[in-house]
Amino acid sequence: MTSKKHINKYERDEIPRSLPSIVDQLQIGFVFRFITTSAFGGAFNVTPSNLLDCWFVAGTATTAYQLFDFVRVKKVVVRALAAAAAPTAVSYTPLCTVGVEYVGLSSGSFGGGRQASNSSMSYDVPAIVSLGPDPASQAAQFQPSGGSSIFAVRAIDGAGAAVVGACIDVHVVLKNSGDVNPSAVGVARSGLTPGNLYYGGLDGQVLASTQARSAFIPRA
Repeated sequence: MTSKKHINKYERDEIPRSLPSIVDQLQIGFVFRFITTSAFGGAFNVTPSNLLDCWFVAGTATTAYQLFDFVRVKKVVVRALAAAAAPTAVSYTPLCTVGVEYVGLSSGSFGGGRQASNSSMSYDVPAIVSLGPDPASQAAQFQPSGGSSIFAVRAIDGAGAAVVGACIDVHVVLKNSGDVNPSAVGVARSGLTPGNLYYGGLDGQVLASTQARSAFIPRA
């Protein structure tokens, strides 16, 4: 038998005097992981457009749209390991250095200049750096798709050459908006299956030429 207490609770929750507010948008925390490739130059800047291009939906075989409309960076983690060097006349230390900097020199994405670096002098212990934006900076806020740099990442060896195979984790919060039309990805793709979701590189380039490819699949 249904109790009076149960009936009152049901009526209070489901037949209120005024309807409660609800959130009509998707917002999720996510960690993107990228691996530097042979195209990596040792360092590059990342924009909100780059981050939103990292997860997209194919419209046709050659057109794609960002899955989310806004992104907020929580922190960036870079890990790299020194590679064995070929014998040379000069002594070579197995050293590598990684770094993160919140540059944000353009209005609307001021990063506060926070930066950190770390080095390793070992073949089996990676250099690791983890850094979030200044909480009071614009780099810590939600950003729409745009071309202003939020942060820079770097990974070089003892000779100053780019480290291929460095791991970059970007911790973000993503959300969409019903009033914003999805933005097309900045660089055209090919061979996509309409309706499928894909992961893109951290610099916004296609898989064949990106400096840091996604560790997730499918990639494009």
